[in-house]
Amino acid sequence: MRSNEKKKNQILRRPGGRSARVREAVLTATVAELQESGFAGLNLAAVARRAGVHETSIYRRWKTRNALVMDATFALFAQSVKVRDRGSLVEDLVAVLSALGRHLRTPLGRAAFESAMVVFDDPMLSSELSSHWNARFKEVGEIFTRAAQRGEWPSSRAPEPLLQSLTGAVYLRVFLFGLPVGPAQIRALVEDLIGHHRRKQLP
Repeated sequence: MRSNEKKKNQILRRPGGRSARVREAVLTATVAELQESGFAGLNLAAVARRAGVHETSIYRRWKTRNALVMDATFALFAQSVKVRDRGSLVEDLVAVLSALGRHLRTPLGRAAFESAMVVFDDPMLSSELSSHWNARFKEVGEIFTRAAQRGEWPSSRAPEPLLQSLTGAVYLRVFLFGLPVGPAQIRALVEDLIGHHRRKQLP
């Protein structure tokens, strides 16, 4: 097994009973299949064979292929895009958004984007997608809690509008415009948008 495949296996590993082990096996198999076949070529029968489970077990838990892809890609996304303390609001955001840009340029990042584009006609999956993103934004919101403690961000100001603007800009650069999303480009974007939000607070 190649080292990157081992890493993906480790990323999706969770402690727990049989149900947790089945979920781990299926998500890991889904990631592997997405790497090989992409979103369009993903076959649940192949996922089941790779995971060593019956195909009906997958449908019983996830119902649809899109639901499974969403679960697998967000589980990996949360591990790939870490929220760490680098000592300043700008540095924290540059690190997180640069990691997001790198992730989106992988086959798994593209699969996550493609699956998200087809769920909006399904109210249940659309709601689940929103829940995934809200949970992710809440986690990244720790950056602003630390920034408020350092006096870099007003504690009374919700960070979601800024986070949505920054995240959306990264997605646009990757998937629509094909522009670079390295640390230099992300830093310029972060500093510009933070400056804009700060200027809005002035009388």
